[in-house]
Amino acid sequence: MSGFTIKFDKNTIDHLGIKLYSQFPPVIAELISNAYDADAEHVDIDINYQNKYVTIIDDGIGMSYDEINESFLVIGRNRRTAMGTDISPIKRRKVTGRKGLGKLAVFGVANEIELISVKNNLKNGFSINYSELKDSEFDEYHPKIIYQNKKTDEPNGTQITIRSILQKNITSEMNLAVSLAKRFSLFSDDFIVTIKSDRVESPISVTKKLSIDESNYEFTWSFPRDFEADIKSNDELALLNSYGITGEIYTGKTPLKATENGFLVFVRNKLASEYIFFNERSNDHFNSYVTGFFYVDCIDEFKEDLISTARQSILWDSNPDILAIRNALDKLVRIIGMQWREKRKTKKEKSLDLSDEFFEGLSPVEKEAIIKVKNTLLVNSPDVDDITTIKSVLENMRVLFQFESFQDYVTKIKPEDITVENVEKITNDWEYLESKELAKVALGRIQAIEKFKMFIESDASESKVIQPFLEKFPWILDSRITTFEREVHFRDILRRNFKDDSLAESNRRLDFLCNLVNGELIIIELKRPRIKITEKELKQCRSYELFLQEHHKEAIEKGIKTYLISDRFDMDKDTRDLYDSYEKSGKLMIKSYSDLLNHAIQYNNEFIDRFQAIESCKKAGRKTT
Repeated sequence: MSGFTIKFDKNTIDHLGIKLYSQFPPVIAELISNAYDADAEHVDIDINYQNKYVTIIDDGIGMSYDEINESFLVIGRNRRTAMGTDISPIKRRKVTGRKGLGKLAVFGVANEIELISVKNNLKNGFSINYSELKDSEFDEYHPKIIYQNKKTDEPNGTQITIRSILQKNITSEMNLAVSLAKRFSLFSDDFIVTIKSDRVESPISVTKKLSIDESNYEFTWSFPRDFEADIKSNDELALLNSYGITGEIYTGKTPLKATENGFLVFVRNKLASEYIFFNERSNDHFNSYVTGFFYVDCIDEFKEDLISTARQSILWDSNPDILAIRNALDKLVRIIGMQWREKRKTKKEKSLDLSDEFFEGLSPVEKEAIIKVKNTLLVNSPDVDDITTIKSVLENMRVLFQFESFQDYVTKIKPEDITVENVEKITNDWEYLESKELAKVALGRIQAIEKFKMFIESDASESKVIQPFLEKFPWILDSRITTFEREVHFRDILRRNFKDDSLAESNRRLDFLCNLVNGELIIIELKRPRIKITEKELKQCRSYELFLQEHHKEAIEKGIKTYLISDRFDMDKDTRDLYDSYEKSGKLMIKSYSDLLNHAIQYNNEFIDRFQAIESCKKAGRKTT
């Protein structure tokens, strides 16, 4: 048979080519992976920025005509199964490829690929145009022949050229080198990758150092080397060791960039998951400082494929054994986190030496309190450069210890609140103590607002949840209400004269009343957030006012106003017309729970603004006296 043939499903090409690979570095990474599996020692990437094409040349074993047709051009071919081995033929490398889909990656960034391969003095080559492939009438495409079993003296190897690149700008040489360095841990004297172009004179070598420069980090760990004792006593760490898992962990002197922290996971020297936090504790201070690599080759030993096609994540939850490995890695990272905190504390203690002179004139109790704050600051301070600031903060504390109230306040501070920023603020602004109670009020209201929001979103019961909550925090209903007092007299009158029997159980009426300072009687009718308002609810609310006006007018000083609280405003036309008429009279108004929430937030913000304005006036007054 003459010529090359590729059989495919058009949707497969689309989803696993264009839609899976949209960035240039991952595409090049897939081609490098193929070269590694072909026992190449050198891979040269040549980028022509002016004419927008890229050539990748390797000195691997190459492919024959039959191998191209029966292996390379077969989409989804599992090489390991087909060959009966996962070891390369010459160098005995553990091959990185498994899915047989990496060849499609090119079509995510380009429209044309050209491949030329030499093996045993025969040259074969073809080109594929993606547009033509997609437009082919049948799920079969015949690539354009460039060479077919042409005799040659050229050495074995494969050359792939990517043309008709879709991206406006091809990734720069150095950015590509860094990206590739993070995607593989296989670069060595036995596998050398270089990048050259029409813009640079000297080729760039892709090395591990490009992905992580150890000199930039403060502390390092190696697993299992640095955890021999822990492995003997800790089941999780013993599990990692039994699977042959290794790792290199680094922590920065200062917080790392968001694109640098987290762990890269390699399987067979190829990236399988990037920048993962096994503990997923995003608020953990440690996570801002840590990065590193884990080598988890055992994942590839399982029958099922547990690595996403784009090699950005591992399907940890799909297998109990893999999940156990993840949990064990979490344990290891937590241990490292604790060691990191202790290491930083020890390092800072050496830099922060308080002399006997510093404590002169202080009682043993006062000295102990300052030392306690110092030790906590050393643990909580974010940067090693904080030593000077810590010394300044402690000096201010020493002066303020003459005030008994300050000593009392310091002893009550929670350890987690003892940070350089917090203590510096306290010591620099003595008025902070005076304003602490106001701050508590603001915080309490923020927490109340968050809880109210949660009740609304969960469609909480109006009688069992929302009513008692609003009675406890009446300012959410109206900023003028600081305490809530039920008008028992009027409540009982209404309950005796307006029974709940006519309403469905899910929509039973609940009302409570309160007197504002101006003597106006407010009737508040609560409905569950998702209960739809009908004419019946409107008429019933309106009937409360009419009944009290008719029978108890003398007991009401300044009139009645009724509020119906519900989030369902999708009223039918008759209901809407009725409500419009009631609203115009000013006697009945519907408020949404969302309105109450927004007004509460606004009121609390105004409260905080007033508090800050007062504080500013106080500070200004101190400066002028």
